[in-house]
Amino acid sequence: MVRVALVKGEDRKDNVRRALEAIADQIDLEGRRAVVKVNLVSAHHPLSATHVEAARSVVEFLRDLGGREIILAEGATLGSTSRAFRVYGYEEMARRYDLKLVDLNDPDQWKVVYVIHPDLKPHPVKVAWTMVDPDNYVISVARLKTHHQVGVTLTAKNVIMGSIVIMDKVRMHPSDAGVRFLDFNLFTVMQHLHIDLAVLDGFQGMEGDGPLLGEPVEHRVALAGTDYVAVDRVGVEVMGVDFDEIRYLNFLWDWGFGEGDLSRIRVLGERIEDCRLSYRMAPRFLRMRRLEGKMEFQYATDNPRPDGLMPEPQSRG
Repeated sequence: MVRVALVKGEDRKDNVRRALEAIADQIDLEGRRAVVKVNLVSAHHPLSATHVEAARSVVEFLRDLGGREIILAEGATLGSTSRAFRVYGYEEMARRYDLKLVDLNDPDQWKVVYVIHPDLKPHPVKVAWTMVDPDNYVISVARLKTHHQVGVTLTAKNVIMGSIVIMDKVRMHPSDAGVRFLDFNLFTVMQHLHIDLAVLDGFQGMEGDGPLLGEPVEHRVALAGTDYVAVDRVGVEVMGVDFDEIRYLNFLWDWGFGEGDLSRIRVLGERIEDCRLSYRMAPRFLRMRRLEGKMEFQYATDNPRPDGLMPEPQSRG
């Protein structure tokens, strides 16, 4: 059974540490380089970023495990990555712990993968090789946040979008009409990536108009596990979000990239029900889901079953 640690407390750094210690027996760097992928989507909105103390806790834990070569990686979307590293305290941390800072927007090597647009044609995007390289042990460290297009952004989306070079990120979601395509493209790109350890810092989450302009949620939780889909699944649950609405995570579960069935996830530490809050979803996300629902209803009424009943929903099976 997959294990996910869930802890709660009044110290962000300690929360992350306790979550990691709960699953320490599953973590083995095996001589690989550790790549700590933080989420600094904007250099101008601190609440949108992985807090430096959460990342510091991960780095100190890796050092205690014997990790010596540790990379801090990110590719910011708004503002330069170098500015984000500086203003959020990552430059200072890199100097203190002798870490290498890597800007994923300016890679020396990359892999070209293909995503689709509403024109139903393949479009190339460059993915930084740092995140593809099997010799790297990738740790995704992200904040609990809502997202105006796909519902939530957690450890999986942190790695996927951050791995794509800046000029190609827009190809993942070219228009409002392409929201469904974004979910599929996230799934498509993740097939070329890997996450060995997933960490969610929910000490202070974000609700509403995420991933940039949302409002803080004082949640005081942290999660960790080696199955990133399972970690994100529990993360969705403690946010009070309907997992069925988070399509890209369901795609990853459906096709065997991780566990999305709560009955097959052993939660260590706190109980989900003792940590669950109800995050307010982004208005745009709710509006798009309502529009999709109207379109599906219209299709059903225009295409009735022979017996005159509405088409039945498809079960997972």
